[in-house]
Amino acid sequence: GVGIGLFGYNRGNYMMDQKLHWARFNAGFGMANAQVGQYKQDLADLTALTTNRMHVYADIAGMTATILTAIFCPGRVGLHTPPPPGWLMGLMMVNVGGAYIWLGLTMWMAMHASLRANAATTHMLTRFVRLPIPSGWMLDRARKFLGSWEEQPFREVLRIPFFRHGLRGGKEGGYNEDTEIDADARRRTRHGHDVPAWYRKEKAIDQGEPFETMMPLAAQGTAPEHFEVYREIQNDWWPYDVYARLSIFLAFMHLTHCWTYQHLGHLLCENRAILAAGCVVMPTCVLQQIILTLDIMPGQTDIPLQRLGPMAQIVAWIAMGIEYQPYYNPGQAVIGYLLVYVCYAIHIIYTIQLLILCAPDSGAPDQAEVPEGTWWPMSWRLPRAFKHSIWLVAPPRHLEPGQNDLVGEMRKASEGGNPSMGEDRMTLDLSASKRRDVHNALGKQGESPAWFNVRTGLIGLLIAWIYLTFGFTIEIVNAHTAHPSMLNAFGLPNNLRDPRYRPPKVGYHAPTEVGTGGIEHGPAVGIASHERRLSMLEGQTTADILAALPRAELAEKIRSVLPFLHDLAQGKISAGGRQILPAVTSMVSDAKVLAAAPARARLQWPALFEPRLLACGHAVAHSAGQVALALSQHGRGAIVSTSASHVGAEEIPAETLAFSLEGASGHGPLVAASWDELGLLVAAATGTVLQCPGAGPTEGIWQCHPALDAKLPIGSNVPFRGTVAITRASTENGKGFSLRAAVTFPGESMVTLFSHSGEASDSWLPSGEVRTRASASSAAFTAAAQELLMASVDGAVARLHLGTGKKEAVAAALGGSGQAACGLHGGGVARLAVSNELFLS
Repeated sequence: GVGIGLFGYNRGNYMMDQKLHWARFNAGFGMANAQVGQYKQDLADLTALTTNRMHVYADIAGMTATILTAIFCPGRVGLHTPPPPGWLMGLMMVNVGGAYIWLGLTMWMAMHASLRANAATTHMLTRFVRLPIPSGWMLDRARKFLGSWEEQPFREVLRIPFFRHGLRGGKEGGYNEDTEIDADARRRTRHGHDVPAWYRKEKAIDQGEPFETMMPLAAQGTAPEHFEVYREIQNDWWPYDVYARLSIFLAFMHLTHCWTYQHLGHLLCENRAILAAGCVVMPTCVLQQIILTLDIMPGQTDIPLQRLGPMAQIVAWIAMGIEYQPYYNPGQAVIGYLLVYVCYAIHIIYTIQLLILCAPDSGAPDQAEVPEGTWWPMSWRLPRAFKHSIWLVAPPRHLEPGQNDLVGEMRKASEGGNPSMGEDRMTLDLSASKRRDVHNALGKQGESPAWFNVRTGLIGLLIAWIYLTFGFTIEIVNAHTAHPSMLNAFGLPNNLRDPRYRPPKVGYHAPTEVGTGGIEHGPAVGIASHERRLSMLEGQTTADILAALPRAELAEKIRSVLPFLHDLAQGKISAGGRQILPAVTSMVSDAKVLAAAPARARLQWPALFEPRLLACGHAVAHSAGQVALALSQHGRGAIVSTSASHVGAEEIPAETLAFSLEGASGHGPLVAASWDELGLLVAAATGTVLQCPGAGPTEGIWQCHPALDAKLPIGSNVPFRGTVAITRASTENGKGFSLRAAVTFPGESMVTLFSHSGEASDSWLPSGEVRTRASASSAAFTAAAQELLMASVDGAVARLHLGTGKKEAVAAALGGSGQAACGLHGGGVARLAVSNELFLS
């Protein structure tokens, strides 16, 4: 009975152990499969960090490149005005080129990192990180038949419970030693070699399950093996990940620089808005300082020279203010040149500092292998200054306490060792030689192509800044010498910097001269073509041109024109055999009564000054020797002074004092001027009347502002091409002033008179009309506004008394054509010839 009981007891234990063995087999592989699924998700999440980040970088770079192209496409600043100085265009264009470099590198490196990470992850998921599904023979081996009970030793069949049956000699083994129980229970359990034979056999079967491995033993850590593999292949893209982030930083820094310089040129070249330009410079400078604070860790260099970069915009703003000062001053020009050098020096220092900050450090970053934040191996060389803005994550090298790698334990068990002894086989090299090995594998001389490309871009920008500095020096050396600048001389007025004619705009028929008022107010209005007629003769000598002329044909044509020219000289025009009344071109019919020759004023006009209008001085000015002032159509002027009498003299000495009208621009070319005790009164071609109060200009500036709300009725759609005279007259009560104007419309021999009450809100009213002998080329009121002087194209002047309508000759024709005239205080006439000579008679 005892034997049957022991047989049944041990047989029942065997049956229970086999059930537990099968359950353990299934549970182990089930948990291993679940853990492999977790590992797959880990790899997908690690890769998504890179791919998602690269997609964001590429999208931002693409949109930013569109904005940059909109800035770059015009090719210059100030499309409707003369261009800005070359040094400002250099500042803008180098930053435009730099922004293109970094945006292009961002998109290229982001694409490379994203595609390489996806490909590597797919390779691992399809070839290495696979579910550990047991094969059929493994399932068969794990399955036990009850008949295998008969294979057990006889002592196991009739084993007495609670008694140890170790091997001879009491040898202790290594079976069943990992059970955590108290000492009394351990004495009662079977451990060491006192375990069933089937248990020893099953342990051997478990340890014999095969798993493939991709890593050498020296490369394994305590983390799962696939993490070790992923960390190694991550070397293929992490440099591109890092430097794509740095490239987007560099792109935005250069983009804000070029955007600021573009607006500096626009606001000062086209709008002359120096204060509004500051509203652009200051915020962008602050923005760049904020970006530097967010992306670059402080304390990475002894002196944070990168903070100088945004300051170049402020220096350029001040230099542009000096460049566009109203009058050229050599001392201020030197200050402007020095500021330009300072601006270039800032960009050179800034670029060198970026080279230092973006270079990979040989030492390990501080937060390397810190699980609380971003993590990367200590063997990776990264730019230390950007360690808080990279957000790079690599797989961990060690398991955290409480974490288990079941798949790794099963793999290690297949090698015949104890799964808990993995740390003894781990080799972890954290020395500098390991970092050198990793980076030597990345590229030549221990650097990755990503850093090579970024470094090449920064060196290229550094060369560009040095090139611009030398080029600016050459321009300054050649300025004001016999060898002027290659493209543009210094010190010229804005409208002479680019005196080219632009083709007519849509809807217009006349070209536009750049910087002189646009399509409606510029001097090119009425010019049918802007092409040079002799451009086709370029490259030919004078002898070749004369030899190609049909001389006989030209001589015959000239002979046929001679009779017409004779009739034209006699005042007769032949048209189809009909004689037309002679054309009258002079205001004076008989010049013999005016035999006295005028006196020529010997004077020197200011440089580049083109007088078109003349206004004679009032009583106070005349007593001070200021006989008249001349004005150009664009607001420049000169006061003519002389102490000599012109009566009976052929030539008298005179001096000029240059000035400018401030506030007169924007109303079109000036067409009339009058000078009295209250100041200067001028009329523009758009009909606007402006007054410039005061006895004269202050420090070369005469402030002007619109005097009336209403404009002269001379047509405001196109600039007026006729003749206008304007003056002020005292009202009847002597408490105010009214205005009078005389207008001769183009092609008419008639003068239309207008009057205005002087109230700003009133309108101009017609007050009369007078027919003249010839069409007036210029007109001017006398001091009392009772008489009107009218000059014809030959320079002859007639006087019209507005009260009686009486006309009389005042001055005979000049030797050449005249373009302006006015009445001198105390009698006499001042006339301005087309040759810009001034005559007093």
